[in-house]
Amino acid sequence: MGSSFAAQLADALENSWPAVARPNQLPPPGDWWQIWLLLAGRGFGKTRTLAEWVCDQSASGQASRIALVAATAADARDVLVEGESGILSVSPTWFRPIYEPSKRRLTWPNGAIATTFSAEEPERLRGPQHDAAVCDELGAWSRPETWDMLQFGLRLGHNPRCLVATTPRPIKLIRELLAREGHDVVVTRGSTYENRANLAPGFFDQVIRKYEGSRLGRQELNAELLEDTPGALKHSLAKWISRLAPAGNTNIWPTPSPSPTPRPHQHLCHQPGTRRLPQRFPRSD
Repeated sequence: MGSSFAAQLADALENSWPAVARPNQLPPPGDWWQIWLLLAGRGFGKTRTLAEWVCDQSASGQASRIALVAATAADARDVLVEGESGILSVSPTWFRPIYEPSKRRLTWPNGAIATTFSAEEPERLRGPQHDAAVCDELGAWSRPETWDMLQFGLRLGHNPRCLVATTPRPIKLIRELLAREGHDVVVTRGSTYENRANLAPGFFDQVIRKYEGSRLGRQELNAELLEDTPGALKHSLAKWISRLAPAGNTNIWPTPSPSPTPRPHQHLCHQPGTRRLPQRFPRSD
């Protein structure tokens, strides 16, 4: 009996989350932070990190009222709760919560409760109080005010905390959280490549090959926060030209120079209705 229990204990420890997780999937040390912002690529293991953190918060007694917020109600149910890496899948048999879909509620044996919310319904967060929260794919939330409603309700306990896991997008809210890094926000970063051992080979053969090195791949795989906007230079040039020419005609064409050594910048002509530009520009030579 004793040896069997010891073997089960050893197996449980060997396969526990702290033993199998990568360092950037584990909570940051210290009690100074209030928000843990996990910026990571597709397939990194963000959902597993969220689910394991929720289970740890409830099992340790650090949190008893937890908010689970996703972009939609279906995402909260299908990904955070019932997904392959969701809370029900990662919970140990001895501490598995009871899930009541009609109440959007998970209840653990020690009385801790987690409730699901949709970012599409910010008013649902007006009233409930929490001492912990997780936010899935913050960059995809259609209504940013949901974040404000959530923050107003994080007021229970001595140190309410929030874990945000998202593929980065250059939205105002993510930029504001990054600006608070080192104050009350700790930022962890990760890419798709870090979890390659747990992803289907075909995913890398097809998806990675197609998007690797592209702008979309930099965001979705490498988890880069892209501040530059595609076509921004072209848009700025068109805007500059439109200011030079009257409305309705922006045709400005260079004309050949009669000089034996043509200098395209010396002569410009204009079509009727356009604004004439200077015939010569300062020379740099």
